[in-house]
Amino acid sequence: MGDLRITTGEELPLGKKQARKRRNMIFLVMFLLLAAIVTAGSLIKLDRYTVAAGYVTTEDYAEVRPPVTGIVSKILVSSGKVVQAGEVLVQLNSEEEEALLAETKARVSKLQTEVERRKAEMAIDLERRGVDLMEQQRAHKDNISIAELQLQNAQTRLKLTSELVARGLKAANNLEDDRLKEQLAKVTLTSLQNKDFTIYEELLKRDRSKYDQEIAALANELRALEDAVRRVEARLQTRLIRAPISGMVVRYEFVVGELLTPTSVIYEIFGGDKQVLKLRISERHAIKVGVGQPYRARLAPYKGLIRNYFWGEVEYLRNVIQNDGKTNYRMAYCSFDPGEHSIPPGTTAEARIYYGKSSLWLYIFNVDL
Repeated sequence: MGDLRITTGEELPLGKKQARKRRNMIFLVMFLLLAAIVTAGSLIKLDRYTVAAGYVTTEDYAEVRPPVTGIVSKILVSSGKVVQAGEVLVQLNSEEEEALLAETKARVSKLQTEVERRKAEMAIDLERRGVDLMEQQRAHKDNISIAELQLQNAQTRLKLTSELVARGLKAANNLEDDRLKEQLAKVTLTSLQNKDFTIYEELLKRDRSKYDQEIAALANELRALEDAVRRVEARLQTRLIRAPISGMVVRYEFVVGELLTPTSVIYEIFGGDKQVLKLRISERHAIKVGVGQPYRARLAPYKGLIRNYFWGEVEYLRNVIQNDGKTNYRMAYCSFDPGEHSIPPGTTAEARIYYGKSSLWLYIFNVDL
């Protein structure tokens, strides 16, 4: 076959060699263009961030929960009021505790009266017996003195009678009578001298110890009742729900007669002058967030056409994963500057917490290295 000829003025088709060269040139341009795109994507750095939600609060913040389960008797503080730490917010029903306290105090009063009565009776008894013993000892001492005098008198008379009998001035039977009287005086004195009052002193001491033990037992019983009074008074204090910190309160929905449990949040208290932003970070992204990382937040009241952003950084991370239903999260406490805006506590926010940069391609495919 011969060469193709055209007569319409069109260019002749390329030969095989020229077609191959043109195709290689197109591939080269496409490769260079792809390499340029890959290189540009690698060189372009974009901020990486994780999304978090939270709300504005104050530096001092507390959730108020009942310490025990109980029925609301009085609500003393409403939302917006500024309270001091320790101020009573809610009173729970305490009829049972008040009745028990009155009964226990009555028992304490009765036992106190019994203790004082027994002390007085024991003191009078011991004093009477002590006086009796002293009187007996004094009388015994006097009897010994009398017996000694009687013995001396008997001995003197015996001596005198002996001398008279020896002179023949008195009959011998008188000497025997005086000897008998002297012997009786000796026996009487010896008997008095041998009388022992130790047994009476031991009995008195034993009874005093017995009385002391009885008073000690009553005192222990009284202390136990007084401890019971203090325990009931402590239970009564748990029926008074107090503010843990000073600040402005926000009351949740509950009414008089409602049963509250220790899991029920009934108030929030916002105290202190400094505001902070509390953000919940999902457990999946929590490991990427650290102290000092910046954030950008938008608040619910400023989501109009004109966007207002608030900036700050992470100041503290709780070292525990919390749970809210099926959501696991970690709480971050961030600095917050409201600027010229007046931001009430509790204002919700959506934030981006920036934790570094990555190339365009890693950003597009959401790959973290």
